[in-house]
Amino acid sequence: MPGTPQSYHLADLLDYHEGQIASRSLKKRFGTKLPVTLLALAQGETISAEESPLIKIIQVLEGQLEVTSETDSWLLNAGDCLPLPVNYRHSLKAVTNCKILQTENEPNH
Repeated sequence: MPGTPQSYHLADLLDYHEGQIASRSLKKRFGTKLPVTLLALAQGETISAEESPLIKIIQVLEGQLEVTSETDSWLLNAGDCLPLPVNYRHSLKAVTNCKILQTENEPNH
């Protein structure tokens, strides 16, 4: 029998660390096979260009995040969400202290 569902205030699960990026995998906690990661980026911190063989969904929980690709740029605020297609090369920069939830999903084929 599955356990009782529990609600989470995601932004409270991770603290900022000056000059660092903190991350926590929620995959086990949520019981999913696919990646679910909470990130806290201190202002000015970056994640250099990366891509994923899965669809990546970036949801900003707190602060402001800049997402950049070779051809596009988005400025995301708390409450904003950006789905990225498979193998879409992008980088992240925290414009302010920023917490994000990043989920990855298999594409529908």
